[in-house]
Amino acid sequence: MQDQDATLSDIARRLNQDYGGPQDMPVAFFITDATAVPDPAAVIAALPRDVAVIFRDYDHPHRADLGYHLRQLCRDKGVRFLVAGDRDLAETLMADGVHLPEVAMARAGDLRRQCPDYLITAACHDSAAAARAGGLPIDALLAAPTFPTQSHPETFKAPQTTLGMAGLKQLVAASSLPVYALGGITKKNARQLRGTGVAGIAAIRGFGVA
Repeated sequence: MQDQDATLSDIARRLNQDYGGPQDMPVAFFITDATAVPDPAAVIAALPRDVAVIFRDYDHPHRADLGYHLRQLCRDKGVRFLVAGDRDLAETLMADGVHLPEVAMARAGDLRRQCPDYLITAACHDSAAAARAGGLPIDALLAAPTFPTQSHPETFKAPQTTLGMAGLKQLVAASSLPVYALGGITKKNARQLRGTGVAGIAAIRGFGVA
């Protein structure tokens, strides 16, 4: 495969191989957001099995129904399905895990005791949080924002509000957990992540962007 023909999943897989972490971890995460990606089912249909889905859509008026539909699609494809920020909904949907916002990171202990088989991920925005997460039963961190992102328009006007390569490397160095780069990730810039030590990538729009 020519490098220019590589998909975002291919690039994530190479990063994961360079990282050399646990073989049972996803190489990437697709995060749903109906505003940014109105047809998440189409993205899921194209995902390989080593990419997991994090169902976010906190404010969707029919979140449970949408979650059930996407969970079924993931189950049919053998793709792991996590629910963001809601253990009760995760249990209802028979999800494979939960993704926690950084402010809720401390809930990981109770979550692990209640759901020992869950894949637990957490958002992380700086090196201090990354170091703190190492003492919690969390499986992986999603570090954001790596690049300027449409999810946070202010990052385009103030690039210093993103991690950038230097900040991402510092965060990875502070973490004892696998770190996935999130925020503005596309096929074009994902190649810049080689050498940062990340275990893979996470993206919302990136899976549908060349």
